[in-house]
Amino acid sequence: MRRLLLAGSLILLLGFGVIIVGSLAQAGTSTGGAIFIGPFPIVFGSGPNGSSLAVVSLAMGAVMVALVMLWGWRMFGRSGGDNG
Repeated sequence: MRRLLLAGSLILLLGFGVIIVGSLAQAGTSTGGAIFIGPFPIVFGSGPNGSSLAVVSLAMGAVMVALVMLWGWRMFGRSGGDNG
């Protein structure tokens, strides 16, 4: 469990570092993302690659939702409730 915590913390710090270095480069920037509120996605993007970033983040979000649903299905069975 400690290894997972350490790995997650290192990945988080690495991501912050990449964002800081990217913001200091002063190159053309693009942003894009997706926010899921219930089953409804809100997709946004700006810049030259904003639309492709938005599509990629939407696909990653859909994969994460599917993985959580599969995990719940395997963990709790098909009924989704108490099997006892």
